[in-house]
Amino acid sequence: MTVAVAIEQAVKQFGPHRALAGISLNVEPGELVALLGPSGSGKTTLLRIIAGLETLDSGQVMLGGVDASQVPVRRRGIGFVFQQYALFRHMSVADNIAYGLRSRPRATRPPEAVIRARVADLLGLVQLEGYGGRFPAQLSGGQRQRVALARALAIEPKVLLLDEPFGALDALVRKELRAWLRELHDKTGHTTLFVTHDQDEALELADRVVVMSEGRIEQVGTPDDVYDRPATPHVFGFMGESSRLDVAVTDGKVAVAGAEVASPLVPVVDGPGLLFVRPQDVGIAMPGTPGLDGVVKAFRRHGAIRRLTVDVAGGQVEADISPAITAPLGTKVAVRFDRARLFPAAGGGIDCRAPAAHQSGEYAI
Repeated sequence: MTVAVAIEQAVKQFGPHRALAGISLNVEPGELVALLGPSGSGKTTLLRIIAGLETLDSGQVMLGGVDASQVPVRRRGIGFVFQQYALFRHMSVADNIAYGLRSRPRATRPPEAVIRARVADLLGLVQLEGYGGRFPAQLSGGQRQRVALARALAIEPKVLLLDEPFGALDALVRKELRAWLRELHDKTGHTTLFVTHDQDEALELADRVVVMSEGRIEQVGTPDDVYDRPATPHVFGFMGESSRLDVAVTDGKVAVAGAEVASPLVPVVDGPGLLFVRPQDVGIAMPGTPGLDGVVKAFRRHGAIRRLTVDVAGGQVEADISPAITAPLGTKVAVRFDRARLFPAAGGGIDCRAPAAHQSGEYAI
C-alpha cells in the first residue's frame, strides 16, 4: 500500500543555519518526485525528517493523513536507500535483503520460508538472480546499489526515500541505473522521493521536480515545467546550462548596452532585468548581420557539437554550433537569441524571441 506524503510549514534549524525555512509540499500516492538543488539546499534534511531520522522544530509531516510525529520510526513503513549503500559487509546479499524482515519483533516477523521467498522475488526484480550467496565486496557499485534498493523494498514500504542513490557511481552506470529505476518504479508503484543534484537525473526520472535553494522551494512542476518555464532566475540557472546578461527593458524591447536583443511575448514594464538563454538557442553570424556584436573567446568540442564562448557587451554568451564550423579565437561575430527568458526586476519569468529585425535570412557563420 502506498500513501500520500504532506509536508506543512516545515522548519529545521541547525545552530545558526536554517536547513528548512517553512516549506510545504504534497506528494501523491505512487508519485515519483525528485528533490533537486545544490548542496546545502535542504534536500537531505527533508528526506531524513520524513524518515524520522531528524525532528522538525516546527511544522508537520503527514503520512497517509496521519501525523508522522505520532508514529515511531520503525512503524512508519519507510524504505531508505543511502548514497553509500550501507550494506552489512559480513552478510551475504540474501541476508542483507532479508535484514529488515528478520529484525522485526517476533509477533510481526514473517516465517523464514516467507522471508526466503521474498528475497528470491526481490533478487529477480533487481536483476540479481543467483547473487544471493555473494558478499557486498564481490559486487560492482551498481550491483550494490541494487541490493540496497532490494533491502528497502523487502519491508514493503509505504514510502521509498532515495538519498543521492547513484552519487557514488560513474557516469555510464548512473545512466543505466536511471532507466532501470524508472522501470522498477512503474512496476512497483511506490510513493518515492529521491534527492539529487543532477539535473539530467531529475528530468529523466521524476513525475515532478522540486527545485530547492537555501531551505526553500523555488518551484515545483513537471520536468517540462521547470526546464521550459523556470519561475525564478535560480531555477533557470540551475536547470541546465545557460548564459545570463543584465538587460534593460524600454518600450517593451529588451536591450543590452542599447542594442535590442529580444522581444517579450507578453507586455512587460520598463526597467532593469536579467535575460537567460541556453546555448542551443543562440545563433551566430558574421559581423554586420543583425544581432549583438561579439568576439569569440573560446572554441571547443562539446559532445556532438562545438561550444563557443563569446564576449558581448555586459558579459559572455555560450552558443552551440555545428562541428563542421570553425571560429578561431578573436573572430568577430553577431549573436542572436532565438529564444530566451526575461526576469524583470518585478514579476516572474517571461519568454522572449529574437526581434523581427534578427529573424530574416540565413544565420550561420
